[in-house]
Amino acid sequence: MKIIKNITTFNFLSISKYTVIFSVLLIISGLFSLLFKGINVSIDFKGGTVINMKIDDNDVNLSDLRLEIKNLLSQNVNIVETNLESNVKHLIITTEFLNSKNENLLTDFFTNKYNNNFTILQIESIGAKLGDELKTNARNAIIISLLLIGVYITIRFDRFYALGSLIALLHDIFIIFAIFTLFNFEISVAIIAAFLTIVGYSLNDTIVIYDRIRENIYKFPKKEKFNIINQSLNETLSRTIITSLTTLFVVVILYIWGGNVLQPFSLALIIGVFIGTYSSLFIASPIMFLLDKKFNIDIEKE
Repeated sequence: MKIIKNITTFNFLSISKYTVIFSVLLIISGLFSLLFKGINVSIDFKGGTVINMKIDDNDVNLSDLRLEIKNLLSQNVNIVETNLESNVKHLIITTEFLNSKNENLLTDFFTNKYNNNFTILQIESIGAKLGDELKTNARNAIIISLLLIGVYITIRFDRFYALGSLIALLHDIFIIFAIFTLFNFEISVAIIAAFLTIVGYSLNDTIVIYDRIRENIYKFPKKEKFNIINQSLNETLSRTIITSLTTLFVVVILYIWGGNVLQPFSLALIIGVFIGTYSSLFIASPIMFLLDKKFNIDIEKE
């Protein structure tokens, strides 16, 4: 199946001069946002308590409720309405870590305010120590996965292919991280899982393109590599678009109907599909070509 019936003739390597500038500007914007705003991490990493509850009263004023709980616990409180039903409010309340005394205090508050017209569906607490462990594990998971990918690409292709793919993968992670920082999206364990999923997706696209480049180098040994890379990117363009669209359909459906819990994860995947496709076309292969050109080494020796 082909979306594009005839092979296109886009000059990807020439366009990549501008896309690299765009990527650098976006990453720098994310770094500035990180310096001035910081990272909006979930309780998975900073520790805290999440209370999932429903109140059988549609006239609940979230602003007043937030202020009352804030005064009760002497801390900032985040309250989000997650589901719309007639005469029922579904709320997720996020606070700093609550000990058993504060949990009982909060339960008594709801009992006095709503009598028996409320139900606490779930209380989840994560301590600061566990949050630090999750931070360390998340960081190590990303680093180890990138190192293993680098070893695999080096063995299968060449070190310059490996550098090109690793730079593209780091680019994907930094771009998504920059977008989440700029828009103050919350980063949780699910988002880290999405990062690792995106790394695998982007790598798959890159390897398909690399395989076509290597085939064409063997097929046209006298042809300039600049033209071979452009030709290979155009030949795999239809496959790249089909793969991206089918993946995008799934994650968009997951975002719309997967519920509030899965929305951040699916949003990261939606962004990742676009960024992963973009980096496969405009980052990985151009970087590999520039390294080959700079060091003037035959990268196809095995």
